[in-house]
Amino acid sequence: MTRSHPRRRKLTTAALAGALTATLALTACAGGGDVAEDGVVTLQLWDTDTRPERTESLQELISMFEAENPDIKIEYLGLPTDSYMQKIGTAIATNSTPDLVTPKASDLSGLVAQGALAPIDELIEAGGWEEQLDPGLVDSTRKAVPDGALYMTPATAIADTIYYRADWLSDAGLGVPENWEEFDAAAAALTDQSSGQFGYTIRGGNGFFPQFMQMVYTRAGIAEIFDESGKATLDDPAVIEAAQKYVDLYKTTTAESDLTADFKVMIAQFTGGGAGMLSHSIGSYPTMLQTLEPDQIAVNTPYESDNGVEVIGRLTTGFAMFEQSEKKEAASKFLEFTMGQEGNSFWAQASGYIPGNTAVFEDQWVQDNPAISAAITASQNPDAVSMNVPYYLPEWTSITGTDMLPDWQRVLQGQMTVTEFCTKWADSLTEANERYQELTS
Repeated sequence: MTRSHPRRRKLTTAALAGALTATLALTACAGGGDVAEDGVVTLQLWDTDTRPERTESLQELISMFEAENPDIKIEYLGLPTDSYMQKIGTAIATNSTPDLVTPKASDLSGLVAQGALAPIDELIEAGGWEEQLDPGLVDSTRKAVPDGALYMTPATAIADTIYYRADWLSDAGLGVPENWEEFDAAAAALTDQSSGQFGYTIRGGNGFFPQFMQMVYTRAGIAEIFDESGKATLDDPAVIEAAQKYVDLYKTTTAESDLTADFKVMIAQFTGGGAGMLSHSIGSYPTMLQTLEPDQIAVNTPYESDNGVEVIGRLTTGFAMFEQSEKKEAASKFLEFTMGQEGNSFWAQASGYIPGNTAVFEDQWVQDNPAISAAITASQNPDAVSMNVPYYLPEWTSITGTDMLPDWQRVLQGQMTVTEFCTKWADSLTEANERYQELTS
């Protein structure tokens, strides 16, 4: 069923800047918000991904909630996207956390280890929410923490997709690739280095590992980062073989400048006529439509592997409640609103992410978004296997987000072999997992 939402307010740049300035002033009193004389409870929400368009959407979601709950007011604070964990860590250390926060599954382990978040399992059970939510998102949210509890509403999810310039494929007499062999052929066919046109854009710079997993682990047909013995699978022969095919794209069907490309550069290449295919999340689709027409973009999820396994990758995002909040009853109402069909549909559409409430799958805006539709279709395949990313591992982000990058760029430049790279960092991940297991045993 298609649902309509209140018209979103259009904020001017000046008004939005003023709102952000005002909310930043709340930092010093983050633990405040007592019940006022008129009986209104004030909650404070910290957002971990402050971008103008997201800020506007989140403030609209808050307004929708407040309209249905006039006895609750929510004060918004946008944290710097690149340093929000430091800000939250300081608040935890000084007992000055707010009531609500917007984490990703990859944030949960660190926050839970500090006892910062309140579990919401009883809330989920009492409201019958698990029956309304995508079971895959619920499961991945539980797996993000060691104790398997829910500390965040599985409100939305980012999923892996491959984008294609449909107009380029048509001009070349090609269809949208349906398997890895066709992908390789399209990457070569769409490349004309003399004119600066390449078939694919590879992520060589910051944040490379999510795209590496998307293109390598799916091709290898391996969904586990650690095997049953706790050993990292990065040096599995199938992973090494798939990684070599991925690396072989560099400078052959990609630009040499991709060595330092991050997602902004990659999207610019795709929309600006520099690359015909791109691996990134479903959240990129609305950004692409700012430059391209819908019929110029085709979308597919990563293909089935040679061994017949279809691996899908999703990162859950949502809303959580701090343990120190003294207004958990009111905060819980907001958490439920983010899972209900109205609130969840609005927020998922505004974010460009998969909705967590399965009833929203039938909304027209979902049908009209090929990236989200493809991701949902893949997740509903009973034979598909979800990639089990160990976000619970304390060192995961530092190893894959920072430590690996110099070696990855050495591999692309031919200064280090794929086997050497995979073996070295498989050992590092295995050792990190062993340290974690010792600490938690």
